[in-house]
This record gives sequence, structure tokens and C-alpha cells, in this order.
Amino acid sequence: MSNHSYTHKCLNILGNELRLNIIASLQKKELTVTQLCKSLDKEQSAVSHALQQLRHCSFVDYKKKGKERVYFLKSKIFEENDKPLFELVSEHIDTYCKQGKC
Repeated sequence: MSNHSYTHKCLNILGNELRLNIIASLQKKELTVTQLCKSLDKEQSAVSHALQQLRHCSFVDYKKKGKERVYFLKSKIFEENDKPLFELVSEHIDTYCKQGKC
């Protein structure tokens, strides 16, 4: 897959309001699906599906806490920094996508 294809895939995943709201929530703290549903006022199926897509592209991950999954941001693309967006996307691609994690 070319860098252009990876970039398109990453930006496509980020080009969704629910997924962006999930990312914004997870920038503040780690959350369960239930907590995300309450804070975003969305159905569990929609939040779970969005999280699955974000996980597939290595933007988020989770850890088990009892019977629940606690989600957190995995990609450094969402940290505060002064790098241009496409440079951050390129770093994400090199770190995750080209390693077969996307």
C-alpha cells in the first residue's frame, strides 16, 4: 500500500464527528464504552463501532479492568505538539500502518 493510500485511510477514519468526539474525550482521560456513551449521549452500538474503527487504525487501544475495557489514545498524533498534521500522519503511518497494525 502506498503512503497516499495510508494517508487517505487515516484521514478518512478521522473525518467522522463521533470518532473525533471520542478522541477528544479520551484526550482528557481513559474511559469505558459506558462512560463514553453517557458523555457523548450516543448508543452503545455506535460508540463500540467507532472504537473498533479507531482501534483498527491504532489510534486507540484498551486495557481490561475487570469485565470492562478501558479505552485510551494510543497514537502520539493526538498529543499537543507543533508538528504539521501531515507530518504527524506520516509518523503514525510509519509507526503503525506499515507495521501491519492498521
